[in-house]
Amino acid sequence: MIRSEWQPDGTITLVEIDPGPLQPGWARLKVHACGICGSDLHRLKGHVRPGAAMAGGGTPGHELVGTIMEATNPLPDVVYAVEPRVACGTCEYCLEGRKTLCRAGVLVGAQMPGGLAQFIDVPEKQLYAVDASLSDLQASMAEPVSICVRAINMADLRRDTRVLILGAGSLGLITGMLARDTADRVAISVRYPHQEAAAKALGLETVGEADVVAFAQQFEPDVVIETVGGTANTMEQATAAARPGARIVVLGLFSIQPPLDMGALIRKELQIMGSAFQGMSDHGSEFRAATMLLPRYRDEIRTLQTHQFPLSDVAGAFACALDKNAHAIKITVLPGA
Repeated sequence: MIRSEWQPDGTITLVEIDPGPLQPGWARLKVHACGICGSDLHRLKGHVRPGAAMAGGGTPGHELVGTIMEATNPLPDVVYAVEPRVACGTCEYCLEGRKTLCRAGVLVGAQMPGGLAQFIDVPEKQLYAVDASLSDLQASMAEPVSICVRAINMADLRRDTRVLILGAGSLGLITGMLARDTADRVAISVRYPHQEAAAKALGLETVGEADVVAFAQQFEPDVVIETVGGTANTMEQATAAARPGARIVVLGLFSIQPPLDMGALIRKELQIMGSAFQGMSDHGSEFRAATMLLPRYRDEIRTLQTHQFPLSDVAGAFACALDKNAHAIKITVLPGA
């Protein structure tokens, strides 16, 4: 079987491997679709965070769906989305229902081989059946939607809340789409015309990156959600833009130590919360909530899925993700194409 692997020189190539036997309680999936995430691009650029090294060179990809090829227990023959963060289930955090904090947790596509492959082996407990009305492409958005569900839960939105989202990549746009259905007003910062067009198609207010702080003086956001990370100055923007007493939720993965205005943090009594993975809410799994939400947003999600590639051209998929002239938002690899 074929899967992609990072090479020491930073390139990604296809390799043929023997999958070997399944572990007890695990399932082998035939991958139907797998999205490329911003964290995958950080790896490509060499921005690997401490503790995020990939095993054995590494097969990336954690936004995936597929069907059962083999399992150690009987499972229905349906399409499954994979919750990629695998917690131990026995530590103090897991027992408290706070599995995002599990110290022994590992991530599919980082410490475990990922879904940019013909197949993937995962624990059966990580599988969530998706609605049969969804295409494989649409269903592959379960994981990024679940990340945004957690951010929305942490933001604690109300009907009169004003939300400012920093960054109009896929996570920013999905977060805006979800926030739109609860908050009073939702604005999002954009860099490129195609991002602005996508944001407006989702019913979001838009503001240019350079105008965020000036815009916020009138907008006065109760919640700022940062989705950029990397080397951006968005934490400076967030603290400058937030109204006194506001909440800041950080989704972006930073490859630097971003500057932070501690004076503004204290003077405005701001709350800053990091949001790492999907977890548990008052009503159960946030990943399950995401899979249940997908049918409602199927048409809007389709507008974000701008590019698809076969597994045979996985290198081309990453090249497209780095090419700003491609106007990509979400790139998906379809191993069966």
